[in-house]
Amino acid sequence: MSQSAAPPETAQFKALWEKQGGLCALCGQPMPRHRFEVAHATLWKKQRPGFDHILAKARGGSDRPENLQLAHAECNWKKGRG
Repeated sequence: MSQSAAPPETAQFKALWEKQGGLCALCGQPMPRHRFEVAHATLWKKQRPGFDHILAKARGGSDRPENLQLAHAECNWKKGRG
């Protein structure tokens, strides 16, 4: 299954994007807004922005807006492994 060329354009995503200035909440680096802002699909897979739970759902976190932030897919994956 292929990756979407753009992240979900929900109101919640847009609000977090604006609040964070397009920067990853975990590493502080810019996130691409669309697949075509990076040179290759492999980079998009790692750098695509997605929702990150500040307090993981497995640890009692919720899907409430105050518990969500945007992060690179790879940063979020690394956070979950640590």
